[in-house]
Order: sequence, then structure tokens, then C-alpha cells
Amino acid sequence: MVGFGASEACDIVRAAGLEPYGPDLAPAPTTGVVSAQRPVAAAGAEQGAPVILWTRHDSHAAEEPAPPPLAPASPEPVPT
Repeated sequence: MVGFGASEACDIVRAAGLEPYGPDLAPAPTTGVVSAQRPVAAAGAEQGAPVILWTRHDSHAAEEPAPPPLAPASPEPVPT
């Protein structure tokens, strides 16, 4: 959803069967441009799962700070 307007992004999220929210599960954003989302688009999610959208109103300020990058997954130890 990054790069879409907040309203359009929320419509797309809802059409996919998911629920859009702002940071800290605030109501879905209604203005601005989406600058980050969790989970990322390719992660897959269950029907009705929340999608957190961070928005910005111009190129210099964000409503909320963008989330930190996700840490790479570490392989689980294999039992011996």
C-alpha cells in the first residue's frame, strides 16, 4: 500500500478481507500517503487480520514515526 493515498489504501485492504488501522491500532488513516505498512504486502495474512498503515502528509513529516525495519528471521535449531 506504500505510495497510495490513505483512503484508497484502506479500500484495497478491506477488499482483500483485512482491516486497516493506524499505528497502535488507532482508527484507519483517512488522509495522507501511506509511507509504511505491517505486515508487508507479500507476508500473507488471515481473513480479518489487521494491517497497520503509517501515513505522511508531505515529504518532510509523518503522522507517526515509521516502524523499524523487520529483523531477518534466524533459522531455528534442528533437534538432534
